[in-house]
Amino acid sequence: MASSLPAFRGSFGSTEFFVLTMKAGEFVRSMTIPKELEEWEDLSPEEKFQREINYKRVATHIAPYLAHDNDRFIGAFIVEVRGDEEMEFESLVDAGIKFPKALPNSLMNQFGILYLSGSEVMIPLDGQHRLAALEFAISGKDERKNDIKGLTPNPKVAEDTCTVILIRHDLEKARKIFNKVNKYAKPTSKADNLITDDSDYIAVITREIIVGDIIPRRLVKTGSSNTIPANAPEFTTLATIYEINLRVEDVYTGKKPDVAKTPRPEDKALAVQNLKGFWQDFIQIDAYANSLADSSEAGDKRRIDIRMNSLACRPIVQRILAETILELQIGDGEKNKLSVPEAVAKINRVDWSPENPLWQGILLNGTRIIAGASPLKFAVRVIAYLLGQPLDEQELKKLRKDFEANIPGRSLPEKFT
Repeated sequence: MASSLPAFRGSFGSTEFFVLTMKAGEFVRSMTIPKELEEWEDLSPEEKFQREINYKRVATHIAPYLAHDNDRFIGAFIVEVRGDEEMEFESLVDAGIKFPKALPNSLMNQFGILYLSGSEVMIPLDGQHRLAALEFAISGKDERKNDIKGLTPNPKVAEDTCTVILIRHDLEKARKIFNKVNKYAKPTSKADNLITDDSDYIAVITREIIVGDIIPRRLVKTGSSNTIPANAPEFTTLATIYEINLRVEDVYTGKKPDVAKTPRPEDKALAVQNLKGFWQDFIQIDAYANSLADSSEAGDKRRIDIRMNSLACRPIVQRILAETILELQIGDGEKNKLSVPEAVAKINRVDWSPENPLWQGILLNGTRIIAGASPLKFAVRVIAYLLGQPLDEQELKKLRKDFEANIPGRSLPEKFT
């Protein structure tokens, strides 16, 4: 079907291109993925410039984001046009339109109308997975036309506007464009993702709700480091809050959160409720409540002093205590489970001073705080037991053995009273 589209004509190096917009539904209908071309199977490996579509990634990660997130957004598509003999661009200057002197012909010669005969074949060079995701999000069905589990179709996506960059067919250029665009796409760091990633719903809740609503922003250290210098005014780190939130979501839902997939709005709402509830109770630990009592600069010295005198305020120990509380919620029957407030009450009766010899080998090695996944898990097991977690005979025997192996010359202490 012939069409006329407003477009901008430009050039980059030796490549002429046209920038235009299309409704997402129209864009999906107009595109042909390379694998659907008649000559695909006859192409040599070098000529198969497009990778296979990972439909599983599209269905589980990209499409749910487009279907479920009202703030969805995607970048421009780079599209090759085959059968472009009748494709024609008429600039506003060529159309004889006169413009004010402030708009010179050299500029307005770049704006105009792109005429398509309808016989063109359009092939995405960059954005093949996003193209498939648009179709999945609109229809709710995968490439085999089966319903996608956990995805609610969103026909409104079809009305969204896609930015499209068209270039004329040239196999060599197409291969180069595809390879270079993807080669130089640099993965973001974990620290960057915590601050900017909108598809990781735990990261979004962490930085937009827990930080701000529960813990003042100026008291949360960002960046890749998970430690706080002795004289720093912050209470915790963004990474610490995020790791705690991952574990809370895991325990409360019974499954590891899929942070690469945008959840349904109702699932995200439940996660917000669970995480806010946990943190509201968690920061009732005395050292935390006292640290957060005055979030202004006037309270900085107090926070520093509290952290110096309480191991509970070190970021890694904050994680340990959060995981300990979660561990105490996994009991044999309701009578053996502790609620978060009940666990916090027990924590508040413990001496968390770095001078307490109990913590050597559990939380401290000399004056240094423990680090690493294995020491963290060991500390959680020991502290959960000390706070009253019931263990059967075999579990207790194993914990005693592990304790003596980790801390030679000492025996597992008695539970706190």
